[in-house]
Amino acid sequence: MLTVAFAFAAVRVSGPVARRLPAGWLAAVRPPRPAFVLVAGAVTAVGLAAVFAEILDAVVEGDDLAAIDRPVVAWVADRRAGWLSDLVVAVTDLGDTLVLATVVTAVAVGVAYRLRSWRPVLLAALVAGGCGLLVAAAKVLIGRDRPDPLLRVVTETGYSFPSGHAASALTAFATVAWLVCMVTTGRTVRATAWLAAGLLTVAIGLSRVYLGVHYPSDVLGGWVLGATWLVTVAVAARALTADEPVVKRARKPVAVLAAAAVVTVGVTGLPSAANQPAVGADRAGQIALRRAGAGVVTEAELEWERGGPVWSVDVTTTSAEYDVDVDGTTGHVLRYALDD
Repeated sequence: MLTVAFAFAAVRVSGPVARRLPAGWLAAVRPPRPAFVLVAGAVTAVGLAAVFAEILDAVVEGDDLAAIDRPVVAWVADRRAGWLSDLVVAVTDLGDTLVLATVVTAVAVGVAYRLRSWRPVLLAALVAGGCGLLVAAAKVLIGRDRPDPLLRVVTETGYSFPSGHAASALTAFATVAWLVCMVTTGRTVRATAWLAAGLLTVAIGLSRVYLGVHYPSDVLGGWVLGATWLVTVAVAARALTADEPVVKRARKPVAVLAAAAVVTVGVTGLPSAANQPAVGADRAGQIALRRAGAGVVTEAELEWERGGPVWSVDVTTTSAEYDVDVDGTTGHVLRYALDD
């Protein structure tokens, strides 16, 4: 409720700013053509899918964005405050499956009753169910371990990538805003709904990193995966229910682009995930740290040597930097030497 109140206040404060715009500016803005909206939405879904594939690839190989995961989690853990931790736990609880399901169901049923249609309930179920299945499949396929238990504020089980809280929060709150827009034309109400949805989504995602149960790439991956599915459903729903002749003619190419979003993930991301070695980047980093005695993992890069996967892990200690090669299949240390 506090978030909604804040969003409403922000929208009301911004009202006078909008009214100071040059006269006729708003009148000059014309809504885009329906066909353009569909094509733009499909292209957006494909783009989001490609971004998710890149994040997935970085997580699998332990480079790029994933290289900063451990340092960020450790940095945040060193700067926690007791009072703030209690507040963040309350925020992260808003992303619990039961809480989100209750909120979305209540809003969907209310909107369905108002519109005398089951369409809002079906849309909500499709968005939530599809997102849950995608997250569950990705978690099992990637099998990424969560951050060190010693860095966590709360106890969590299961795999780390992608963050289910982040993906579910984005799809759930965005769906609520979407449903609200179905029953009102008021700009203030619509803007408040979308702003509140964005604030809650960001807050819940960041809370997972603060509590030490997810890496930043987990949260970002969850957001992007959730957004990909949400946009795909929105485009499909618009294409199937539109009465405009131009939209009916555009249904086939839009369907192709929407399908391309799924294919993009499958072609560019999932093969590399399926080839992930038995020992992941996190596990290889732990093995390298034990061999070095102490220090920080600055990079873990997957290479193929001797006919198999080998992790090249860079460990920085107080006195030197070391390069540790870890067998990606057995977890054995193949080489331990000063980094040249």
